[in-house]
Amino acid sequence: MKIEDGIIQLLLDMEYHRLNIQTRNMEMFYRTYSMGTDIVLILRSISGTEITSDEYKLIINNVKNQFIKSGFTNIHLLGLIITAVPERARKFVLEQDDHFIIDICNRRLLVYENQSPYFSYAISSLENIIHNEAYKTGLDDIDSNKNKVQWVTLFNSIIIVLNILIHLFAHHTKILGADGQALQRGALSWHLIKGEGEYYRILTSMFLHSDFEHLINNMLVLFFVGDNVERAAGKVKYLLIYFGSGIIAGLASMGYNMIKHRNILSIGASGAIFGVVGAMGYILLINKGRLEDISSRQVILFIIFSLYGGIANANIDNAAHIGGLLGGIVLAIILYRRPKKHKNNGVSQVYQ
Repeated sequence: MKIEDGIIQLLLDMEYHRLNIQTRNMEMFYRTYSMGTDIVLILRSISGTEITSDEYKLIINNVKNQFIKSGFTNIHLLGLIITAVPERARKFVLEQDDHFIIDICNRRLLVYENQSPYFSYAISSLENIIHNEAYKTGLDDIDSNKNKVQWVTLFNSIIIVLNILIHLFAHHTKILGADGQALQRGALSWHLIKGEGEYYRILTSMFLHSDFEHLINNMLVLFFVGDNVERAAGKVKYLLIYFGSGIIAGLASMGYNMIKHRNILSIGASGAIFGVVGAMGYILLINKGRLEDISSRQVILFIIFSLYGGIANANIDNAAHIGGLLGGIVLAIILYRRPKKHKNNGVSQVYQ
């Protein structure tokens, strides 16, 4: 379904009536009530050059005059300009009446500062439609290119490749020492970190896995969830979330084992991955429950089943999992901001 179809359905749900007009690339809706008349014009100007600003102004004046001649009073008009080139469509934002630009390429709503607050009630609903993944832009080539570009992300892919390479070196070569030496030298151990000052173990333990199944389980989760978090938060913030969560998970594991007087070795990227999942949960929360192909229900179910599996398995470091999860949520709260109204050259932008 196209974004334009969703907007039309929204207007119909709000009891607007559709008028058949003979103007190309334009739709018109109106509704009347005791206080006056609201008119919404939808202009589809993909390139921003289909008509001139003078022609658009003439159309608006003719529409308003026809309503006035028909006895309608206190008229408020909103123009919704659907475009792929908002810089060109800016000329349609006239001083008279209200005009919003819908940038279908970047899925954002542009509301300029000189607009009245009269139609502000519709901004949230329009934003939801524009951001909703169920609606396409209507430009198949652009949608296709976006999907191709967003298939994988850089840093998440690098982290996965590093984990795989280090696992192969540690278990199938002697580059990192004889069999098992890499795990012994790099595993997390509060006793060795506190007593010997081997702080590097907090980082190295995040790239070591006990066996191939352990590695694959972690990397599959990271592949599907990490890509989404990196796209949503950005590359640098994603690295801060991943490694910050991993460090917090390591400290939580060390603290728990110190209290329990357990001198054990712990390895795996799951603490950092739980942090990424926790960050995703927070991002979903403030993005109204859905982001790309992941829903809040999926993330919650993953957390529940993972924590349950940890409780049922004595070899799982639950302290690291819980510490990483909470660390990821806190880091996401600190680092992630859902882009919203942002003033730039006199425009207030609402976008995803």
